[in-house]
Amino acid sequence: MTDWMVISLGNRFRGDDSVGPYVLSRLREQVGEFVECVENGGDIGQLLKEWKQRPVCLVDAVMDERGRVGDIVRIDGLAETLPPSLSTTSSHGLSLAEAIELGKSLDALPRQLAIYAICGENFAISAGLTPAVKAAAAIVEKEILELLNMQAGGPQCMSNP
Repeated sequence: MTDWMVISLGNRFRGDDSVGPYVLSRLREQVGEFVECVENGGDIGQLLKEWKQRPVCLVDAVMDERGRVGDIVRIDGLAETLPPSLSTTSSHGLSLAEAIELGKSLDALPRQLAIYAICGENFAISAGLTPAVKAAAAIVEKEILELLNMQAGGPQCMSNP
């Protein structure tokens, strides 16, 4: 197993908010035991415990009036300022920006934090992913696999037991 972890935020039963768990499920099928995959429904305390001192890819949905549905926001969560769409309090209780600030205070940050946020439209309970969000999820899935492959030394490492 590699040191990398993929974490999804979001509620799998709330339309486009389920994009994180959706991507995580698809990645889990491809990386098996090689990468730890964690579904976090918004428990920021647990998030700080899970990601501490680990390299992390994090996938979440955002609402952003300036972005189009399906737009992907890619951020180095430790080096870049999070945009307002990732800095507002969400259904998770605390925003991702607040979680990072709390992590700094508690010395509980990941070593690396690659954030993939997909702009959603429909967050209604029992709604499915909108087509644009589902298409963006496929792109994010591919990009995370490429990142993991690069960090692990190539695709051959992903398929070796």
